[in-house]
Amino acid sequence: MSVMNKMVTRTIITGLLLAVSLWGCDSIFGTKGDETTDEIFEEGRIDPNLVPDDIGYAALLPFWDHFDAPTDVHVGFDELVYVTDRTGLHILDRAGRSYFDTIELDGAVAVTQDRNLNVYVAARYDTVVTVVDSSIVWNLAAVYKYRDINKGNPVVVDTIRHPFDDSSRPPGTAQRARLNKESANNDELVTFTGLAILEDNTLYVTRRGPQNIAGIAVAPDNIVMEFQQDPDREEGKMRNNRLLRALSPNTPSLISSVGPSAIASFTGPPQRENMTTDRSFLVAQADTDANIPFRVLWINAEQTPDGLQFSPRTELLARDTTQADQFLYDQYRFIEPSAIAFSADDRNHIFITDTATDSLYLFQSRGVEGVNPPPGAETTRPISVSFGGTGSGPRSFNNPSGVAYFRQVVYVADTGNNRITRHKLNTDFE
Repeated sequence: MSVMNKMVTRTIITGLLLAVSLWGCDSIFGTKGDETTDEIFEEGRIDPNLVPDDIGYAALLPFWDHFDAPTDVHVGFDELVYVTDRTGLHILDRAGRSYFDTIELDGAVAVTQDRNLNVYVAARYDTVVTVVDSSIVWNLAAVYKYRDINKGNPVVVDTIRHPFDDSSRPPGTAQRARLNKESANNDELVTFTGLAILEDNTLYVTRRGPQNIAGIAVAPDNIVMEFQQDPDREEGKMRNNRLLRALSPNTPSLISSVGPSAIASFTGPPQRENMTTDRSFLVAQADTDANIPFRVLWINAEQTPDGLQFSPRTELLARDTTQADQFLYDQYRFIEPSAIAFSADDRNHIFITDTATDSLYLFQSRGVEGVNPPPGAETTRPISVSFGGTGSGPRSFNNPSGVAYFRQVVYVADTGNNRITRHKLNTDFE
């Protein structure tokens, strides 16, 4: 064991002894004003038997397991934790305790929160379209926008509905053309897969579906959609003001969205006065029938005299193997990426889960995989801290479908194990 690792181990043991001493002190236990006790409650405990010998992520126990196949996890600007699963939306504090009753929703798969503390959930809705057939119930994709969830009084202020809130589809026949249960292009096969928020509360939505004809008026199913407050409607109502057609829906490239499964912006908690206004984003492509060398893409957004333009971040292709071993833009690095999170702190880390490998990956914003070594380390190269593998152990996953980051803690929606796992770098215990 290196000197550095011995120091980390001693720090962990010292922290455990401190935690035990605080746990046994009635005058301190539960005191809201004590920062050490707050951290024990919020972050959980560290089992020294589970701490990696080298630099890596250690499990924060206990994991949260009162879910039914969780699909996403998000830490909001209000510092509450939002989890979607088969039953709907769960609202928790950072110790995993229920903050409000579960909001029942059908098919909830993604959740995010804007800076006004509105919560968005991608799910499904049932509807009857009388002009098609009043006897048929359609189950379609939707994004629900909630106000006042953190006040314990959730109110739905808007519902983004597919296909009716797609600005490329005019009312009437063209909008209803795919409401046909016998069709391979039935609108019931379309899903909203990911949500991300920008500094000005613009909402990005990834959509995935079977019809992807480029170059026609109606937008393809595989697309990133942008929604903003509708100035012509009451507060809270959204409109689809942009469809990001620059991303190819069916031809993999450095600027495509072939079966998009997740999206992440560079805006995130904690709430700050000055946040990035960058409209760039990361998008995951999970169509396993397509040959996609680069399944997680960084798409640049740049304001030009002709308006906002989207382009690939080609500099990530310049992988300097003298500086690192693996990169975000290594070909075929991912098989079926399912979720992306960006650490909106000075670390600028990118977290990606992959359901095919049951793993969690960490990259720096410059595209290298791993974290910088601490002072005194034997190497100057980034150290890979990606981990996983199929299983139910503390560093294993079974179909991980969501990831979030907040204050050095990584949260993973471990769908097949019915739990939310939490992990922290062992070098952050000091």
